[in-house]
Amino acid sequence: MFVAANKDDLLMALKNKEPYILIKGDYKKEVIKLADHSLSEKETLGFDLGSAGTSNILAELFYQLANKFSNKPDEIKTIESKLRKYKLKKTNKDEIILYLRQLDY
Repeated sequence: MFVAANKDDLLMALKNKEPYILIKGDYKKEVIKLADHSLSEKETLGFDLGSAGTSNILAELFYQLANKFSNKPDEIKTIESKLRKYKLKKTNKDEIILYLRQLDY
């Protein structure tokens, strides 16, 4: 399990597609805030089924367009984009675990 304590550690872990990333301490709050922008599988399930799966393509297109015109720093854009491939699990009040969504399948 990769342990990330700051933005640089998290970027490295996300770029390496680490299967499990442990976030400890104060940086945990920032990661939770960044991860809250994406919808969960339960929230998108009905829409995905109704659109026969094509909604993912359109959603990704809109996300990329919005991200391109955003005023956020490039590092934050990269983190948010790569966090979409991970699920967040709170283990206790001081740490969270990010794990690849594909590990659920």
